[in-house]
Amino acid sequence: MAWKKAEQIAHHYKLPSFEIFLKEMYLKQQLSTDEIAKRILKDTNVTITPRSLQRWTQKLNLSRSKSDARKIGILKGRVDYTPLRKPVKSKELRKGISLKLRYEILTRDNFKCVLCGTDAKNSILVVDHVVPVVQGGTNDISNLRILCQACNHGKKIYEKEK
Repeated sequence: MAWKKAEQIAHHYKLPSFEIFLKEMYLKQQLSTDEIAKRILKDTNVTITPRSLQRWTQKLNLSRSKSDARKIGILKGRVDYTPLRKPVKSKELRKGISLKLRYEILTRDNFKCVLCGTDAKNSILVVDHVVPVVQGGTNDISNLRILCQACNHGKKIYEKEK
């Protein structure tokens, strides 16, 4: 970028130098060089390329860390945050089943496994989600059922093979 353009821009914004303008826009207002170029064109009618502004920022040692640049990009919608998100674990989705709800399900299912019919005398009964929590299942009473440990374990193995 020619010095004449830099002087024109500084004069328009009533600043002693173009460097001060660039520091203000790039670091304090956190604008990209593309946004700065558009603002200059709109305000002063001086055409300047984002690449020439990048050269100026490099000469003046104005730099952002990669994490700061990413944060700014995310805030302004230029960068997609989705790949950075950690997958949600079922532990975080899962909320405990209250004793009251457990008892309601046990009485509804007659204290028996709904798959094999084993009762509480012969096996340990557990509350099972029909639609697993990781697949969007809830703790709603219609999504819960009673299974014996053997059926519940078999169901887990069957679902992993699917």
